Amino acid sequence: MRYAIAILIAATLIGGAVVWAQDAKPPEKLVFHNKGIETVFTHATHIAREKGECATCHTKLWPQSTKEPLASSDGCKTCHKAEGRSFEMQGHCVQCHPNGTAKSGVAS
Repeated sequence: MRYAIAILIAATLIGGAVVWAQDAKPPEKLVFHNKGIETVFTHATHIAREKGECATCHTKLWPQSTKEPLASSDGCKTCHKAEGRSFEMQGHCVQCHPNGTAKSGVAS
């Protein structure tokens, strides 16, 4: 009887975790404010490009937290560079800084 109860509890916990994981959708976009520079990160676009593989960026490039400020553009430069996987950062400031808040020579 204890064995049956333990299996029932385990199944309930596992089922609950699966349902929670499916409901926990990442934000469509994130806006970071750092040193007067607003950076818009289109999370949905990046998720689609990586075919849902969160581990491509998390946690080796970025923490999986929306509360931490974007300290630098080092993680961005992994893909956003000349001949990288996405558009080069240089000359495309408005892609991530739509309000024109990026300053020449300042990395976000």
